[in-house]
Amino acid sequence: MGIPANVNIDFIRWVLTLQTGSKNFQVEINYGEGEPNTPGFKNGGLKKSFEGKYTLSEDDKHYGKCQLYHLKSNQLVPELTLLRINENLYHFLTSQNKLMIGTGGWSYTLNNKEPDLKESKSPSFLLSSNLLKEIVSPVVFVGRTPCREFAAEHHLNASSTCIKLKWKLTLNRDAITHQPTTYSIRKVVDNKPKDVTGRWVLRKGGPSNPDAVIVQLDPDDPDKSILLIAGDENVLFFLHKDLTMYVGDNNFSFTLNRASDNK
Repeated sequence: MGIPANVNIDFIRWVLTLQTGSKNFQVEINYGEGEPNTPGFKNGGLKKSFEGKYTLSEDDKHYGKCQLYHLKSNQLVPELTLLRINENLYHFLTSQNKLMIGTGGWSYTLNNKEPDLKESKSPSFLLSSNLLKEIVSPVVFVGRTPCREFAAEHHLNASSTCIKLKWKLTLNRDAITHQPTTYSIRKVVDNKPKDVTGRWVLRKGGPSNPDAVIVQLDPDDPDKSILLIAGDENVLFFLHKDLTMYVGDNNFSFTLNRASDNK
């Protein structure tokens, strides 16, 4: 993207505008070193903008029959590719058309700035058979999500000023059968860590996809239960209790990423 290799970058904030009629796009990025204890950058960071044309294609190699957006511009070499999860969520792909894996701080999911909640249904194409075959134990997922919407739905004791939740989810399996057993979560709410443990299961099938793989924590306690749909074995997306997908904001997404030392 024309960013010098010697520039220190903690994260990139994206604003992507797609013009459906003309198939034009505009991208504005803000990047640089993060300002501690804020969602912003030191000295405001650096900014760049790009524009070009995008094309659509369908791919069924990795995630079932899904729609890909290819952003092409003389300023972007190589092109950028995103997977359309639903009308509100898009996720960057690698050059092999696999979901990009983020960190404990940042993900590669873009969120609709003005989401249509009727379009937040879970996707009909994400396939995660590899997660069903997983034998590694434990597996750790990390990330940061917006706070207040999730806290309200799950009765977390969060302040009115809480802007993010920090997550570390550890999934354990039986050493012999490799079936799900216990989990532990470290949730940081208002900078106060809390460890929670319980049991977890893998559910197969959702309202729009009989092959979807859903991670369910505390399946026997509906009030405590947390649901995540697996994009693949490395990326999980939070679900509401009605199996629609959470939509993030301009700072954080409702995405967890497999820890880099746990692949």
